[in-house]
Amino acid sequence: MREPDDLSSLSMFVCIVEEGSLSAAGRALGLPKATISRNLARLERRLGAPLLIRSTRALSLTDTGRRFFDRIQPIVRDAQLATAEVKSHHAAPSGLLRITAPVAYGQAAIAPRLLSFMGRYPAVRIDLHLHDGRVNLVNGGYDLAIRMGAIEDSELISHKLADITMVIVASPSWLEQHEVPRRPADLAQHAAVVNRPELVQWRVGGETVRVPWRMSTGNMIVTRDAARAGVGIAFVPEFLALGDLERGSLVRLLPDFELPVIQATALYTRAAIQSVALRTLLDDLLASRPIEIDAAPP
Repeated sequence: MREPDDLSSLSMFVCIVEEGSLSAAGRALGLPKATISRNLARLERRLGAPLLIRSTRALSLTDTGRRFFDRIQPIVRDAQLATAEVKSHHAAPSGLLRITAPVAYGQAAIAPRLLSFMGRYPAVRIDLHLHDGRVNLVNGGYDLAIRMGAIEDSELISHKLADITMVIVASPSWLEQHEVPRRPADLAQHAAVVNRPELVQWRVGGETVRVPWRMSTGNMIVTRDAARAGVGIAFVPEFLALGDLERGSLVRLLPDFELPVIQATALYTRAAIQSVALRTLLDDLLASRPIEIDAAPP
């Protein structure tokens, strides 16, 4: 008969606490909720003490459960890392990785590294989804998400990939018909092209300016193209506008005012990192940090 300190039971308990529910732990571990519940009950019987207080709406630790969790979590994490290290030395990356990334940054920065990675590891398959909407990694079945800007999923593990410099741009034709802004407040007199209607609060030179939007695109590349076509001004990543700025098809506005620098971040779940392929890919991405942009989409 297994003892109470069986590592699989301890790992499952730690996962339940970290994920916040039996159902979430089941999804993370790929097990039915009933299996998670039975193993938890078995562990509590072996220990002779309740660890969790269950209700229809919430799951909380007992005092004993909190002390137990605090003691075993680092032990479980060290054991998982040690196991992963041993496996990584004896197993080549293989299998399917599902990855989501923003369109522009994914095309310019992430895709070239994925192509290089697949060239080195022929047993790896990659299902890449490029879109600018936010997705739920667990519900969407993704192993890795690349995001730009603020990170809201506090339970996910995150690693910074790069800092992205932003610029405000307009076409020469737009500036022929509208006065060139000289200070941040002048932006409020211009119509904007934005990714989403709520993105109208622009931080420029320490000031926050509300810019009325004329077109919402849902896509950063289309936002840039719309600005190039004279639809309005736009707030876009510098790498996406460099070619147009050099050709003169876009003009940088307020160049002497400081603009926010946003982060590109890699996000994944605790369960996903057990994949040798994902760990190897993350090592590859982080080794080249900050990830330089190979070429902006035309």
